[in-house]
Amino acid sequence: IKEDWEVLKPKEIPDPDDKKPEDWVDSSMMDDPEDKKPDDWVEEKRIVDESASKPDDWDDEEDGEWEAPMKDNPAYKGDWSVKRITNPAYKGFWEAKKIANPEYVDDDK
Repeated sequence: IKEDWEVLKPKEIPDPDDKKPEDWVDSSMMDDPEDKKPDDWVEEKRIVDESASKPDDWDDEEDGEWEAPMKDNPAYKGDWSVKRITNPAYKGFWEAKKIANPEYVDDDK
């Protein structure tokens, strides 16, 4: 039972005084520092329809200032995001070293 369920206090516990080193890198992936957004990248999904014109019967006083409608941008390429690469400084998941639990009691009964 004691192997399958935590009925008793664990034999070992994480050392509360053990701290992750300041230079520890636990991110396995990182932004590629060499990756740059192309100069011709277009993120505007919608643009003003330049071919639209104000209707002849439009009255600015009654209808308000006319604004050209928007249309889908044919040059739209979507949101750009930097490429992710494997982090060469990755050290893995940090875990505090284990120490004997002072509250552990071996109960073989």
